Amino acid sequence: MSVAARNITKDALHTQAQHYSDVRSRIARGEKKPIVVSQAAADALTISELRQEVSLLQKALAKAQASLRFVAEREPHLRETEQRADRLELDLADARARILSQAELIKSINDDGEEVTDRRRTVPEIVTEVLERFPGVTWADVKSVRRTRELIGPRQACMEAVYDERKDLSLPSIGKLFCRDHTTILHAVRKVKADRGAA
Repeated sequence: MSVAARNITKDALHTQAQHYSDVRSRIARGEKKPIVVSQAAADALTISELRQEVSLLQKALAKAQASLRFVAEREPHLRETEQRADRLELDLADARARILSQAELIKSINDDGEEVTDRRRTVPEIVTEVLERFPGVTWADVKSVRRTRELIGPRQACMEAVYDERKDLSLPSIGKLFCRDHTTILHAVRKVKADRGAA
């Protein structure tokens, strides 16, 4: 606070103190004369109230800034956790499909007692093979929310390939792998098959 501001504050406080002293003396004398508040005293009260309000706002701002710093510090951790959850979900879906596949294999032992081997590929293997036809497009691009023209074709091709090759996976399961709804998977399968039939 500057010297001039301190002097104004001292003057305002002095004026306010003088006003309160006048009021007390009038009350002590029993005067019924209406109390007239000087402009300086009124200004001093207003300035005091404004200072209190500014102090409260500064405290609220400090709390908000602390909250923003906390969120900013946690954001990378949250993003990393989300990516880890995506990977685990993909692994879980793949493991579930393999377990179902193994169960089918156990049931499908041929008459000679020889076990039929599982020839099904994993979802990442299928997607990797499809994306070889689309240079520059990655699995992360296919799963992303972006809907650019360059990504729609590869995304639909991947969905259709997984749907065709992995009959053990339901539409909702495939949808989870691609971060989409099951109706989107069904639309992609129909679109790719229609384009292939038209070609």
